[in-house]
Amino acid sequence: MSTLTYIDDCQLDHFILQKILSRFGSSLEVKCTDTGKEALSLLSQQKVYSDNLPDLILLDIYMPGFDAWDFLDKIELLYPTLPHTLEIYILSASKYPADVERLKQYTCVKAFILKPITKEVLQKLIRHKISPLNQFATIEAQN
Repeated sequence: MSTLTYIDDCQLDHFILQKILSRFGSSLEVKCTDTGKEALSLLSQQKVYSDNLPDLILLDIYMPGFDAWDFLDKIELLYPTLPHTLEIYILSASKYPADVERLKQYTCVKAFILKPITKEVLQKLIRHKISPLNQFATIEAQN
């Protein structure tokens, strides 16, 4: 079973993500946390146990205290020691070109996704069809 860790300080966004996933019958195991520090601590503790590592991480870019930049700087150091690669997708309600360019510098970041996340985007994520051949992608919901 694939696992997803969702890091966002907004409990409503946790609820929405879980509701979308349950509506299309996803068997994905979802763990939500509202701090990057908590997720990073878990990843550090579980780095030798590949079964416990998430397959996907959705990470809100702007959170109080320990934001996505802090998380990504720390995960880049931890990344080479992990038993398998992680796919990290950055979420934000606003799209700043400088942020998108900066995200491309992190090897673990696969895409920038503009909120709100949709059923279609989640389905592509789960099926690993977001970006071909490790190319960074920017995704916006289609209305």
